[in-house]
Amino acid sequence: MLNVLKKPIHKDVLCKGFIKLIDCMPKEIPQDAYRLKCDSAVVQAARVSYNQGLKDFETDAKLINYLFKNKHTSPFEMVKFKFHVKAPIFIARQWFRHRMGNYNEISGRYSILNEEMYIPKKISSQSKINKQLSNNDNLLEQEESHIPELFNLYTHNSCVQYDLYKKLIDNGVSREISRIGLPLNMYTEFYFCIDLHNLLNFIKLRNSNYAQFEIKEYAQNIENILKNLCPITMGAYENNKTITLSKQQISNLKMKENNSYNYSKLNKREQLELFNFLNN
Repeated sequence: MLNVLKKPIHKDVLCKGFIKLIDCMPKEIPQDAYRLKCDSAVVQAARVSYNQGLKDFETDAKLINYLFKNKHTSPFEMVKFKFHVKAPIFIARQWFRHRMGNYNEISGRYSILNEEMYIPKKISSQSKINKQLSNNDNLLEQEESHIPELFNLYTHNSCVQYDLYKKLIDNGVSREISRIGLPLNMYTEFYFCIDLHNLLNFIKLRNSNYAQFEIKEYAQNIENILKNLCPITMGAYENNKTITLSKQQISNLKMKENNSYNYSKLNKREQLELFNFLNN
């Protein structure tokens, strides 16, 4: 048997955060499944219906691609990962919305929280075409702008709030009350356990052009870890990315001349989806 995770895989993220893979299932695989790595569990789960197991690499790889393309998701749930994550609280709150994972976070009721703040090096203006997105600009670099001074004051107040938090604790106020005014840019730590199928859904949403920069940094690092441990599944994931436009919508947009498409009927997001779909 071979161990595919000989030691934890650690990736630094943002200025003080990290993503660390500390355990996975399967961790040990048959020696003849080395090229499949954790993908071997997908094959075994799929073939148990026929009372069969691993065959050869090419056949097993074709099976994984078939399963992924045709959305046979349950075999991918047989691969599981446990991460240790350090991230700003506002990112953790986005992360915990993925309810198919299991979480356990450091508690401000039991522990005195560390003074570690996330201060972004770039801040963007609000997008005018999307209620949740930022533009790709940097207000900190604009000449004769009041934004840098205002933002520095804003982040400085985070440190002021932490100092008051410590003073409250030093004066006998309970930890659970002292913490209530702490800022969202403080770092928190949590354990995150999830299966491969739902982790790919997390990556699809959080490593996209529509995700916030900070959580995208974590999702990119997770995706890079998976490329080494689940190479065939990750290849299938890349080859079978889909868009929200239906086949009928795409057909209606297709123009007769030069086999081109009429993008003018789409909003900005749909235009990007169609472009990526046609060029992948």
